[in-house]
Amino acid sequence: MTMKRIAAALMLAFGLAAGVHAAEVKIAVIDMQKAFEEYEKTKTIEIKLTQQMEVFREYSNQLQQQYQNMRKQYESARDDSQNIALSGAERENKRLKAQQLYESLQLKQQEMNSYSESRKEQIREMYTKLRDEAVDEIRKAVHNKAVLEGYTIVLDKSGESLNNVGVVIYFQPNLDITESIIQDLNRGYRKNAKDPAGAAADDK
Repeated sequence: MTMKRIAAALMLAFGLAAGVHAAEVKIAVIDMQKAFEEYEKTKTIEIKLTQQMEVFREYSNQLQQQYQNMRKQYESARDDSQNIALSGAERENKRLKAQQLYESLQLKQQEMNSYSESRKEQIREMYTKLRDEAVDEIRKAVHNKAVLEGYTIVLDKSGESLNNVGVVIYFQPNLDITESIIQDLNRGYRKNAKDPAGAAADDK
């Protein structure tokens, strides 16, 4: 057998094999971004984060008010320490008081900065944890649907390549399972919200 015939035979064999495998492949697509945004648990996450940030903001405002009050006291003592209408002893007392207030002012500023940074980090960690939980639940819903309905591959049409081009360029509308997944997720979420004990048992 010549090399050309061998090559042709191999190409034909691979072509037939690919055709058989292609016939067995069942593909679906999903918009993971949309699924995340329209999952009711995501909206609950946003509410929790907003409430927590409001608590942090209120305390931060209290610290800011304390700082402003201390600053006024410091400025008053500083100005008095330079008031020639006062005796030397009084000016010295005001100077020492201004120095103490200045040091307290610096400590308060550090406290404010530390509180702000720590709470920002806490919010980031809280968001990441809750987001990852929601994404994991979406993945599980997709996996369950794929198994039940026999999908071989499920592609995320919201993903982009390194060139900022959609990973999925074209698909037939009937391959999109996004709405179905969102309905399944929200149905399960509402059920679990009504029966938390049952939801906890399902997670074990």
